[in-house]
Amino acid sequence: MVSQVVDKVLQAMMGKGMDELKSVLYCVLAGYDITKKSTELQKIERGWEEELCAFLVRKRVEGRSDGTISQYSLHLRRMLQYINKPVKEISDADLFSYIAVYKKKRNVSSVYLNNIRLVCSSFFSWLNNKGYINKNPAAGLDPIKTEKRIKKPLSDTELEILRRKCRIERDIALIECLYSTGVRVSELVSLNKSDIDFENMKAIVYGKGAKERETYLTAAACMHLKEYIDSREDSSDALFVSLRAPHTRLTVSGVEEILRKLGRRTGINKVHPHRFRRTMATNILNKGMPIEEVKEILGHVKLDTTLIYCQVNKENVRHNHKKYMSA
Repeated sequence: MVSQVVDKVLQAMMGKGMDELKSVLYCVLAGYDITKKSTELQKIERGWEEELCAFLVRKRVEGRSDGTISQYSLHLRRMLQYINKPVKEISDADLFSYIAVYKKKRNVSSVYLNNIRLVCSSFFSWLNNKGYINKNPAAGLDPIKTEKRIKKPLSDTELEILRRKCRIERDIALIECLYSTGVRVSELVSLNKSDIDFENMKAIVYGKGAKERETYLTAAACMHLKEYIDSREDSSDALFVSLRAPHTRLTVSGVEEILRKLGRRTGINKVHPHRFRRTMATNILNKGMPIEEVKEILGHVKLDTTLIYCQVNKENVRHNHKKYMSA
């Protein structure tokens, strides 16, 4: 019912300005009896717990990471608690309302909101396929338009400045490892010393979906990693550890804080782990590595994901156009 009313209002507003909204609303709503929802305490619906748990188990079996499972659980619980209905009774209007209210109250970006839409769509598609519900209410949730911003990689000059401003061996080993391998920060903090093969200049990484892959180290990365490991007096198996005893394994937030401080010290904006990954991918692509091989190094499943990471050098495009189009 709500979606039908909204559609009528939108149709009536086609080509009209906001000044006419009030009269349109009065005309459309004239045929409806409107009553305010009761503000008394309502019964809290928890019947969806079984379906949600089954869905999360399915995602875990598919190899999704603990972080991804936590995000699915968080967003779906918020949505289900807000709508407060059995899953069979949830309509597309309920989902539209939830997303609209969420955006207004939390003032989140369109990218974040679209991720919530994708989570809801995955959940209800699974419920529909498994026969828990007869109709998928998320089928009508169109993708939320997002502004496409070019995320710039670090320049060669910025990389060199960051190297020179590192005050301790651990930090330069960390940025050289991030740049050389292009690993995700979650993969970096999971690395052990035994995962590094210095002789063959490579590392074994355990990525998304518990997939194992090889990634490679430059001579500079090997040198700084060796010097860092040799300087340590702790007995931890972790490749990167905190400076203070008991020298625990660095966490994702720990690495992010190290890079934030380095960025503030150098005056370089947006120094974070993912930017090193983007920089490595862009640089090796611009130097001629086939994009299929870049995809393998990054551990991507789809080539489209790799293309998002890589910013093609326009000067290379101009040069190659001239090269291939010349008579």
